Amino acid sequence: MVWGQCREGVRGAGGGRGKGPRAKAPRPARRRAVPAGVAALAVLLGGSGAALAGAWTLPPGGSEFWSTTSIAGAGSAFGPGYALGDGANYRKVEQNLLWEYGALDGVTLLFGTQFLAVTITGPERAQYAGPGYSDAGARFRLAAGAGWVVSAQAVARAPGAGGSSSRAALGYQDWEADLRLMAGLSFVLLGLPAFLDLQLAQRQRLGDPPDELRFDATLGAEVAPGWLLLAQSFNVLSEGAGEGPDFDLSYDYYKAQIATLVEVDGHLSVGVAAFTTYLARNFPQENGLVFAARYRF
Repeated sequence: MVWGQCREGVRGAGGGRGKGPRAKAPRPARRRAVPAGVAALAVLLGGSGAALAGAWTLPPGGSEFWSTTSIAGAGSAFGPGYALGDGANYRKVEQNLLWEYGALDGVTLLFGTQFLAVTITGPERAQYAGPGYSDAGARFRLAAGAGWVVSAQAVARAPGAGGSSSRAALGYQDWEADLRLMAGLSFVLLGLPAFLDLQLAQRQRLGDPPDELRFDATLGAEVAPGWLLLAQSFNVLSEGAGEGPDFDLSYDYYKAQIATLVEVDGHLSVGVAAFTTYLARNFPQENGLVFAARYRF
């Protein structure tokens, strides 16, 4: 789900040149205008399931390590008319690790891996515990200015559960590619340093699952020194139905999330988020918590 490069990047509305995080310059005496790049936090905490980050890139030689743990479950599902009723009943734990490295100016490499444990209860009880997806990709800064940046990102996703016959591993068994256009803007909101991160993605999926169109948005503000508060939206629309009996319906779902990230020191940050699927079609009503830690080298 998107946390990364938090409190870095664009220096503020009307300040800096938006050339990425950690530019060495004295901090102004007033409150900093923008903790940019926090949108990365949205992907990691938002449940996208891919090693993704915000629009800002790391400086050459810079690196960050992220660990996120997501605990989620569902006891009901939305039907074809968006009505909530009986349906999926499962519990899921995902452990995601992500490493980002600034290879060149405007180019950030990223590598991620995942372990998951899924239990489906009810008459069709099933379990899976093992590797999930492993991700590898890069983010490229396309343009930047004072307080804004536009980037593109491509991530290849290798399934770790491809050999499992368990129904609990459905959705984790086929190769995927995530192609994403990203934009970040920093500004001052009600006197607080703030940012907006928008991402439009095409998720190409091999095998039975349908391809997906995704749109993610994060609005964040530094409500106190070292404390970031985020409101996030994650939206997914399948591009028609897939193949086979498990993916024979099209679907769409919409998740909302509130998150906070606290800077412990110059290297370590920790965060927590809560999310819910507030509307969907042919999809479970999933709720959960995400715990995150970031270490910046």
